[in-house]
Amino acid sequence: MSRFTALLPRSLVRRVLLLYVASLALLVTVAFAVFIVYEFGSTLDDAEADSQAMLATLAPVVADAAVIGDYDTIKRTLDRAIAHPLFERATFIDLKGGRLEVIRQDHPDISPPAWLVKRIAAQLEPVNAPINVGGRDYGVTRLTLWNERLAADIWQATRVALLFAVVGTLGGGVLVGWPLRRWLGQLDRVRDLGERLRLGGQGLQPMRTDEAPLEFQRTFEVVNQVAASLQAERAQAAVTLASIAEGVATLNRAGVVVLANPVLGRLLGSDNAAMLGQPIPQLLPELQLDPATTDGWRGRRFERGERVLEASLAPVRSDQGEPAGAVIVLRDVTEQQALEDRLRAELEARSHAMEAMSEMLGSAGSAPEGMRSGAIEQLSSQVGDMVTRLRRQTGQLHAIFNLSPDGFIAFDAERRVQFVSPACAFLTMLSDRNVLGQDEPGLEALLQSRFAQPDMQRPLRLQELRDTPRIVQMAKPMQRILSLALHDGGGAETPQLLHIRDISQQFELDRLKSEFMSTAAHELRTPMTSIYGFVELLLHREFSPERHRDLLQRVHRQSRAMIDILDELLDLSRIESRRALDFQFQPVCLGELLRQTLDDFGTPPGREPPALALAAEPLWVHVDASKLGQALRNLLSNAYKYSPGGGPVAMRLQPVDEEHVDIEVQDHGIGMTPEELEHVTERFYRADRSGAIPGTGLGMAIVKEIIELMDGSLELQSEPGRGTTATLRLRRIAAPAG
Repeated sequence: MSRFTALLPRSLVRRVLLLYVASLALLVTVAFAVFIVYEFGSTLDDAEADSQAMLATLAPVVADAAVIGDYDTIKRTLDRAIAHPLFERATFIDLKGGRLEVIRQDHPDISPPAWLVKRIAAQLEPVNAPINVGGRDYGVTRLTLWNERLAADIWQATRVALLFAVVGTLGGGVLVGWPLRRWLGQLDRVRDLGERLRLGGQGLQPMRTDEAPLEFQRTFEVVNQVAASLQAERAQAAVTLASIAEGVATLNRAGVVVLANPVLGRLLGSDNAAMLGQPIPQLLPELQLDPATTDGWRGRRFERGERVLEASLAPVRSDQGEPAGAVIVLRDVTEQQALEDRLRAELEARSHAMEAMSEMLGSAGSAPEGMRSGAIEQLSSQVGDMVTRLRRQTGQLHAIFNLSPDGFIAFDAERRVQFVSPACAFLTMLSDRNVLGQDEPGLEALLQSRFAQPDMQRPLRLQELRDTPRIVQMAKPMQRILSLALHDGGGAETPQLLHIRDISQQFELDRLKSEFMSTAAHELRTPMTSIYGFVELLLHREFSPERHRDLLQRVHRQSRAMIDILDELLDLSRIESRRALDFQFQPVCLGELLRQTLDDFGTPPGREPPALALAAEPLWVHVDASKLGQALRNLLSNAYKYSPGGGPVAMRLQPVDEEHVDIEVQDHGIGMTPEELEHVTERFYRADRSGAIPGTGLGMAIVKEIIELMDGSLELQSEPGRGTTATLRLRRIAAPAG
């Protein structure tokens, strides 16, 4: 593969042109081959058809002449046949072996290849027509096709087709090559623009995109934006460098000056334009700089004329850590040097004076030195304690931000992002690299892009979040509901702080609460409507004692249904709010509890009581016996209600392993589909939508809450038309002592 790639042209234009010409040549070759095969076959088929037609025309004339023995007429007939350009010879052979033959003497204008003539001769045989008159044979008329002429016609068509194929291929290459060079050749603009950027020229002209293809237009637009951004950054850097009181020069990897401020020119006594492109060792020979060095240094002083200059060098590295250049800074320290010289001279003078006094006063000069050393040690200790406290506080703040589920984005004095807490990336799906350094409009655009259906949302403005937090829904794959609020930072270094809080759970709880209230109101409204209607009838109309009693019974039944709904709602509310705080846990023997539950359960009239199957050994659990009995009664009630056609109901107790025990309640009723099984433990959900089976739709929800609060689980297995099995799995305990 590498060898094949090495044979390809290096230019994109030539590669595309080569691919086009090769594809066109392949298609033309295939078409040419199909055309030749078709031309060859059609020419031979036409020749055979024409020879048969000619023979059918000659046969009657030859037959009439053969009957009377008029061979002159036969000769003239054969001469007329041979005049046709299709035939090479015409022959008449009588029964006695006499042979009358006419042969063509001329040749076609184009000489075809011998192999083609042989191929046609092998394909075409002479055509014969027996001469029979009145049931008597007089001989045979034979026509031999002119193979050379047929080959010449096919060869002529082949040459013309080949000419058109070659001209078409070359012409297509020429026609495509010109626009390719015009379009793909525009990529040289990128190289020219890059060269101008590398040289640091001013006044870069943007690349025109009106004549380029759409893909190049987009590429050029991005390149123009990058070039404009680089130019703007260079202009900003130039302005910034011009405002710096020190001389600054930016070097590339080769140690050549690519950017310098005017102060550097004044310090070195040179023009800025003349310094650009110059190696730094030539500009600063006093420093003996090595362009290949990658280490920085500071504080190298040298004299340039009457000035004393101090140089510092800082290496610049790319994001991958590779050397990308350096920045050298020069500053005029002439006055500072003079001041240091005077100070040094004064210190030396004082030192000499102290030495003189020391000689006069003996060891008195050691006291000031000891006091000075103690003050320095005390100051160093205080600075170290301060640094330690600051590090401890910084570590505490980082720990708080790392553990907080809320996100925080802090801005600096220029209102640019300077800090992003770890939770921000998880909540917004935006990496720290994209967020850090953004100004307010940039951060607004990034957050807006993560909104669900951002084009349909009103634009995000951070300053509007100071008055009222904004609730937004984030896009996939993390569909969260976030609250955005902007707070004052409380200082000039951090003027504002964006607080991002995940309220998805609170939002979902509010939705579930509203849905629950709506469903509960609907369930209570149904019996209340009946009670209201019947009572209004009783108040405004007179009925017979029997009808009056019937209406009262209906009011009683609807009131009972409302009381059942309210009782179960209160039970569910107490269970959820107390979270098993009012459960009275104690060791319970399940066998005795199941017997007592069946004794207390009222079997519906006309139905057999539940069949009970217990384990061979006593099984103990640590539960609230009253709550577990309530759950079992709900299961038994459902088993009878949802098997209206009858059928046995069974309750079984069996151990699973050394740690768990199962209680099964099985019926043979209407059963449930897999879709119904998914929702059966939801509040107010009922598998029977007809309303023929009474109930509130809260029983299974209560069972699930009770069992889970007792560290158990509920499992349901059901099949439509074959019944349902509810399994309560609880943790076993050892039998209590005594």
